Amino acid sequence: MSIQFPEPARISRLQLPERKAEIGMSLREGERVLEVNASKHQNLVDLTYADTKRFPAPDYAIKAFTEAATAGGLSYTAYRGGKSVRSPVAANVSAFMGIDVDPDRNLILTPGTQAALYAALSSVVEEGDKVAMMDPDYLTNERMLRYLSAQPIRVPLLWEESQEDTIDFDALEAAFKGGARVFLFSNPNNPTGTVHSPAVIKRLAELAMRYNVFVIADQLYARLVYDNRPFLHLAAVPGMAERTVTLLGPSKTESMSGYRLGLAVGPAEIIDRMEDLQSITALRAPAYAQHTLSHWLVEDKDLVAGRVQEFQKLRDMVVQKFRKTNFLTVVPSGGSSYIFPRVVGLDLSDKEIAVTLQDKAGVIINPGFQSGPRGIGHFRVCFAQEESVLERCLDRIVAALGDLAAR
Repeated sequence: MSIQFPEPARISRLQLPERKAEIGMSLREGERVLEVNASKHQNLVDLTYADTKRFPAPDYAIKAFTEAATAGGLSYTAYRGGKSVRSPVAANVSAFMGIDVDPDRNLILTPGTQAALYAALSSVVEEGDKVAMMDPDYLTNERMLRYLSAQPIRVPLLWEESQEDTIDFDALEAAFKGGARVFLFSNPNNPTGTVHSPAVIKRLAELAMRYNVFVIADQLYARLVYDNRPFLHLAAVPGMAERTVTLLGPSKTESMSGYRLGLAVGPAEIIDRMEDLQSITALRAPAYAQHTLSHWLVEDKDLVAGRVQEFQKLRDMVVQKFRKTNFLTVVPSGGSSYIFPRVVGLDLSDKEIAVTLQDKAGVIINPGFQSGPRGIGHFRVCFAQEESVLERCLDRIVAALGDLAAR
């Protein structure tokens, strides 16, 4: 007779069972359907993340890692990262963000930006707290909040309605008036690629200060902005550095996801809390990999500038192909490596669209339901792919959905 171990409620909450009314099942059940279906196929092209062979990490990454690993480098560092790394990183981040970053007080290195997100939320959110978040937004945000027994309050992202007020400020202010004391958002937004203008960021800052709200700004794609758009770091707005944690990292634009590095910049009190949490979870960012960050933001400026141009061309290819159809509408992403088209005129669920694209187009995409209720009816494609592979995938996507539209 097997012993049964009941699932803790915090784990059950990760399933997001409350989404059943919208998608017909819990969010995790919907994802598992797609995982099982994908396992039936061979050679599916995964368009949920970037091709790091086509877009490899900077040369300095392997060099710095190897030198640290072979020259007697320390395997154990301070939980918030080695001092010899934090000092140059703080100086480089200060220049990048336009704020003063003390390496000993305002900076923590983490094992990936995901870990920074979890530590930041855990350091400011108490059980039962109301937390405002964008809809749609990064697909694990709500899960983390549910795990922490917080109450998410969704604020519409107006990426399809407006290129100016990309945040529904009436809803945001209502959330703050209703008791939300934390606001979580990504800029550029994942999954839509929306880049909030400096005017929007300043208006957000004014509301946060008026209602005494703490903000967690996920800026993982802050170096990947297109069309010469201006970009304002929220923490650089006067009065916001002391009430903002900014999440950064080299995993996406610089293709260093395998190095498991992220970082957070914020008030000393919050960074201390994040270090306390990290000390009982992952301990520290990988010690040898930390040394690669000493070169980040400095020695890769030309690489990133070139990559922005290449990615923008790939984005334009996707937009052009999708706009030629009568069943896809798309807003060009202002940043990130994602495009988030809306499917129109097809009476199919996100799950059915995703299964069809696996079966008929040979690709894996992120269904829109993962990113929140306002994501339903869309799907996310990462266009950071080898050009000819991406073009063939797009043609197959259009053909597969076109067959459905013709029925």
